[in-house]
Amino acid sequence: MAAKKKHVVRKIVAKEREPEFMVQINDPATMRKDVLESLKEVILFMQGYEQLRKVQEEKMALFMKLKGDVRDLNLLIETKLRRNFPRGKFKPTPREEIHEESHEEETVASVSTVSAPVAVAPRVVNAPAKKEAVPEPPSELDELEAQLREIESQLNGLK
Repeated sequence: MAAKKKHVVRKIVAKEREPEFMVQINDPATMRKDVLESLKEVILFMQGYEQLRKVQEEKMALFMKLKGDVRDLNLLIETKLRRNFPRGKFKPTPREEIHEESHEEETVASVSTVSAPVAVAPRVVNAPAKKEAVPEPPSELDELEAQLREIESQLNGLK
């Protein structure tokens, strides 16, 4: 006959292990001072990183604005400017040929002794609209500066 085996589930209780060794700190004040100084350095690095991140965000915003401006300019060229020019039978030349032709024209113009006056249209620049200062919530950079001041005050208390 086959005998049924009972499955016994044993719970293993994790006992808190006491440290197997002890370390004695001869000068706890110096150790605390060293730890606080290293924390100060970490916070300074974090501040630098936050500033770098902020610059990168501004850079990306400027690139997006520039991209939009270029898109608007291309739209103006394609719609309004081309509409005002007469249509011709000429095909657009590739950029490389234009560069070579302009270089040749520069050398020819520099050789000729007669130069025609060139009219330059005045450039109109729109002044950017002034934005009102909106109070921002405290950023990570501000929090890091507060922590840095606190650590420096603790360091001054140890000296």
